[in-house]
Amino acid sequence: MLSLLIACVELLFLINLLIFAEKNKLNIIAELLIFNLMLYQILEFFICRTGTGNSWIIYVAFSTISFLPPLALLFVLNVKGVHHKLLKLIFLPPIFFTIFYLFYLNDFHLIECNIFYSVYKYPLGDFFGLFYYIPVLISIVLLIIEVIKNKRVELVVVLFGFLIMTFPVVLGFILKLFGDSSLIAAIVSVMCKSAFLFAFSIFYFAMFNKKNA
Repeated sequence: MLSLLIACVELLFLINLLIFAEKNKLNIIAELLIFNLMLYQILEFFICRTGTGNSWIIYVAFSTISFLPPLALLFVLNVKGVHHKLLKLIFLPPIFFTIFYLFYLNDFHLIECNIFYSVYKYPLGDFFGLFYYIPVLISIVLLIIEVIKNKRVELVVVLFGFLIMTFPVVLGFILKLFGDSSLIAAIVSVMCKSAFLFAFSIFYFAMFNKKNA
């Protein structure tokens, strides 16, 4: 299915970065981002293969992908040259959800799975979404400011990657306003599919990033 194909391509991105990209902090964060997306796609493939009785795999998938927004924000902050010990605090929300959801494993259910996306039922969906999308939104705003100041091609590519990744979210909320919640119900899976182009943009950036940051 599509998730396995995407995971294989993201694995190729990761292997190329590990072999050819310069070893610096920014590129390491880029590699972690791609690994995070790849791992989620692999987990989604196994979720669909094992059927509905797989609450613990869904939990692991959600715990994994919950680290994507703070990693993305950390990447953008490092692009801007922001370094501070308190930046570690941006990882508190995914750590909270990882621990909290551990006590609600039986509340994770696979509702639907097809070649393009999966739909899940999970607790505190709106609360999870709030802490999930805010760091992504902040990342986009900061990146737009950085692109205006520094019109590097690599930064423009990353910005487009962010925008493409978040487009399904924006579309989902617009459709929900008109009474159609089908896209929002599958938004985690759909967003991670569109994040393939985000993974490519991060890969592209890291391959040209020669700063010892």
